[in-house]
Amino acid sequence: MKTKLLLYFTLIISVFSLSCSDKYISEDTNHFIKVNQRKITIVVGENYRIVPIFDSEETASKNFNWSVADAEIASISSATNHIGIVKGIAPGKTVIEVISDDKQQTYYVDLEVTNEPKTIKILTIGNSFSEDAVENYLYDLAKADGNNILIGNMYIGGCSLEQHWKNASENKSDYQFRKIDRNGMLNRIDNMTIYEAVKNENWDYISFQEVSQLSGIIDSYREYLPQLVEFVEKFATNPDVKYVLHQTWAYSEDSNHEGFNNYDKEQVKMYNAIVDAVNKAADLANIGMIVPSGTAIQNGRTSYLGDRFTRDGFHLDLGVGRFTAACTWYESIFGGILENLFLPNNLLIFDAELAKQAAYDAVKHPKQITDMIDFKERGPNEFVLEHPLFIDFGPIFTPEPFNNFARWQDGSVPNLKDESGNNTGFIIKTGLRFHDGVIERGMENLLGFPKTVSQDAFFNDGRVYPQGSSLILSNLNKEKKYSFVLYATINDKGTQTEYRIKGRNEGVGYLDTDHNLSKVVAINDIVPDDNGEITILIKQGPNNVQYWGYYGLNAMIVLPEGETFAFPVNNFELKNPVLIDFGLRLSGSPFVNLQDPWAPQDPKADPVLNMEDKDGVNTGFAIAITGGFSAVNDLGVLDNSLGLPYEVAVDAFWGDKWMPEGELTVSNLNKSQKYDFIFYGSHRDVSDNRETKYEVIGENSGFGLLNTSNNAGSVVVVKGIVPDAARNIVIKVSAGPNNNSADGLYYLNTLILGPEGFKFSGM
Repeated sequence: MKTKLLLYFTLIISVFSLSCSDKYISEDTNHFIKVNQRKITIVVGENYRIVPIFDSEETASKNFNWSVADAEIASISSATNHIGIVKGIAPGKTVIEVISDDKQQTYYVDLEVTNEPKTIKILTIGNSFSEDAVENYLYDLAKADGNNILIGNMYIGGCSLEQHWKNASENKSDYQFRKIDRNGMLNRIDNMTIYEAVKNENWDYISFQEVSQLSGIIDSYREYLPQLVEFVEKFATNPDVKYVLHQTWAYSEDSNHEGFNNYDKEQVKMYNAIVDAVNKAADLANIGMIVPSGTAIQNGRTSYLGDRFTRDGFHLDLGVGRFTAACTWYESIFGGILENLFLPNNLLIFDAELAKQAAYDAVKHPKQITDMIDFKERGPNEFVLEHPLFIDFGPIFTPEPFNNFARWQDGSVPNLKDESGNNTGFIIKTGLRFHDGVIERGMENLLGFPKTVSQDAFFNDGRVYPQGSSLILSNLNKEKKYSFVLYATINDKGTQTEYRIKGRNEGVGYLDTDHNLSKVVAINDIVPDDNGEITILIKQGPNNVQYWGYYGLNAMIVLPEGETFAFPVNNFELKNPVLIDFGLRLSGSPFVNLQDPWAPQDPKADPVLNMEDKDGVNTGFAIAITGGFSAVNDLGVLDNSLGLPYEVAVDAFWGDKWMPEGELTVSNLNKSQKYDFIFYGSHRDVSDNRETKYEVIGENSGFGLLNTSNNAGSVVVVKGIVPDAARNIVIKVSAGPNNNSADGLYYLNTLILGPEGFKFSGM
């Protein structure tokens, strides 16, 4: 028993030592055999071809035997004397041995067999046309049906078969190897050779194609394709690999590509030439599979889309063009494209179904055009919206349920999804242009939206584009009415925006967007026009006084007829006052600090959210500067009888006749509670009357007057104000009727927000 164990461990140690060495094993140091792979990994059921390398004709003339140390993990057979075919049987690790009959040359290779699901591996040796065909939607189609796929594209723009053959035969590393891994991640590796790419994976499919202008000329294939295929065959590791010829597409009728002259600038002539040349070339190179992307595109051109499958006359359109080609590849390899549920986000359902049908018909009839008789017209959209549909405008991504329209220059976003993830088929598209610039200013909101919604927007300048900008919501159900909720915010002043929404009927609303935390505008029950469209015109509002006439839109909610959107409600019951200090001098707790009204893009002017009351309790209330004021000063009285700290009483927001009204908005209030407002303002060492009016507006309103000149102990109280429907209360500060200062100066040093009936008796 001890002897058997000793022999067993000796064998393990020997095998481990041999397999981990990167040197060949030989008793004859003058001759050797080796295998390029030091380790091979395959899955259960997968075959792998091993081709040894010999040092001399003498060595190559010998007979070699192949074996696997553990026959329960893998088997190996000889395709020829010098080629071993290993097949995975069960998960595990073992060693492959290749040894000459005379036992003079031996080599070992580590082998691992895994139980991972089979992955279909596709390599294209192509150019930008293979990029169009396989790099975009093919992975998604496979994933949707539960198929694992790995895609490699050897890319050189405009590369012909002649150039591919030259690169292969001279081992030139001129390619960018674009590899989409099993997780759908695209990796780009520069300076790859065809040899390296072929050895990179155990490819199931390897595809070739001619450059587009020569794709219909058989002579361009005859000289180079057979040689290129023969080169690849030498190094391909999968004994079951299928070689593919990619049938590319004809140019659009109006293409300005010079190569179109080869076909007298006739699309159908080019298509027929491609079909003929590709089929003859496949026979020449003994290629058994053709992917008829060209026929699929030509099929699609018989639909209502017509000649809109390319983006520049020859490269495929990024949406329906590329998707049609990907569907053709999928149908050629897996089948079942008509049952595949994947839909690109940038395509209408109708157009995606068109692409799938065009691909299916092309694979079924690859040499002829199939008329798309069921796709001559796009039918009306009968989708009934039952849940809110959210759209965010601007480059900062917002997660679901928001649809993202990142750049107005993109033109459109189709297949908008509602809150429940249903594909509505609706399209949002650009009408009148917006500004080329980008607004990304980190704003907050109290609407329950992600912060990313208020951080960016589509916008424009009323001075430059007074006619406004517009968006068009299209492919709507013409039998239904829709309501709209619009939101915009900007850290600036005087930026009122007008929203005019028009279908068969029309509605208009206005929104003050300055530091807007929670205000929205709702426009209800708009009926789409005869084309199933509703236009949203956005322009400078009548009260917009911002220098450039800024107007914009951050987000929009589309609702079914009669529906309203319930925003979050703050039910906090205020029992202790909230103390607010205005000016650059920072006051310590319990004061909230709002620092600078004349810094529209500076954090000092940012709203204050989640204000705490005197006892440090978070109220959820917020305050923002929403208009007016000229600047700040620290000219308040140096001593006061109210017990206010020096930093609170000495500095203030102020305005004058050039900025005759300052405005603040207190937001996220409890709609069922009434509030009292206590104001203090002061300016020292003056002899005129600088009476200031403090007007407070909610569902009801009130005002108070206070002479702020040399004021050291007086306040004014506005009592019992109820928040408006949006849970806001607006405070307007201006010169009072008795103010006789030459410039109409007014001041706000401190505000105390208390529950109704709160008695202020000093600090």
